[in-house]
Amino acid sequence: MTGRERLQAILRKQPKEGLAWTTLVDNATLTLLPKHLRGNGGIDFYKHLGCDIFLLNGWNTPHDLRSPVHQWPASVEVSVEWDANTATTRWKTPRGELTGINRNGHPVKYPVDSLEAVRIYTEMWEGAAFHPFDDRPALSELDQLIGECGVVTRFWGPSTIPRLLEQDMGTQHFYYLLADHPDDMRTLIRTIHGRELEAFRLLAEGPWESVTLVENTSTYYISPAVYREFNMPHQRDFVDVVKKAGKTALLHMCGHVRRILDLIGQTGCDGIHVLTPPPTGDTPWEDALDVLGEDTIIFGALDPTVFVAGDVEEIAPSLDRLVTSRLRGANFVLCPFADGIPVPLERFLAVSAWVKK
Repeated sequence: MTGRERLQAILRKQPKEGLAWTTLVDNATLTLLPKHLRGNGGIDFYKHLGCDIFLLNGWNTPHDLRSPVHQWPASVEVSVEWDANTATTRWKTPRGELTGINRNGHPVKYPVDSLEAVRIYTEMWEGAAFHPFDDRPALSELDQLIGECGVVTRFWGPSTIPRLLEQDMGTQHFYYLLADHPDDMRTLIRTIHGRELEAFRLLAEGPWESVTLVENTSTYYISPAVYREFNMPHQRDFVDVVKKAGKTALLHMCGHVRRILDLIGQTGCDGIHVLTPPPTGDTPWEDALDVLGEDTIIFGALDPTVFVAGDVEEIAPSLDRLVTSRLRGANFVLCPFADGIPVPLERFLAVSAWVKK
């Protein structure tokens, strides 16, 4: 089987040949590699390793997938000011102004930090919309780059609660305002999700075979109670729309999710992308099969203590223990990821040699 055929079989929950494995790198790792392996944003490197390419949008390439395109109402004026590595964004509305500051891509001031800001943001979302964009040319370019080595998934998100927690409010503002002003917060949450239903529809209509909702869910910042009330129903709506279109619906959850596996099952998702075992995460891969069922698709993150920090000579023995015969027969993809961190070539070669052996 080619990488494309193997991943397509897994996404369709059909029989496959061999163990699927994929990786993901960016410039932090590419700069460590020989020059001839740095081309096409990592794709040349993936082909050199012989892994199956599961590309998230146009990751690290110039080809971007854009649909659905988010648009604020005409009454909202957005401006961005840059100062070295710091971006200050202002949203001016008839009701008032919100300001957010990002440094090196991370928020240092959240725009929605008060009750009045919640009400301003609610009005902004009441007039917001999502529009389609023709991604077929970009997807065709990506397919040609990858060839028979793999597939592209539409990687989009997050949905309402992770959006508020990670981008718009932060955990402190979110939970204090939810406790002190539950009606206003629930109105905001309903409003955002109502608009995102249109985004889900457009994602389902896109030219890709699978859609991966980028949730980063973890019980370190989303309790089972909050997940049960908000996230799970939102994700279930996403899954329903995507699966009705005949496509694979995956949830990207790279945090601690063992305590909510039963609730994740209620979303009806086809699988979890980057399920992480201890000690970085808390969910052994086979635990997910126990709760979610044997046909669940699992993209399993190889823990950094094995892949990045441990002795390179211990990678193969660790994989012997971790990748059991049950996982080999499952819809399982091994994922030694290195996005955002520099990882030496020898560690990737250790995984590649183990898979070939």
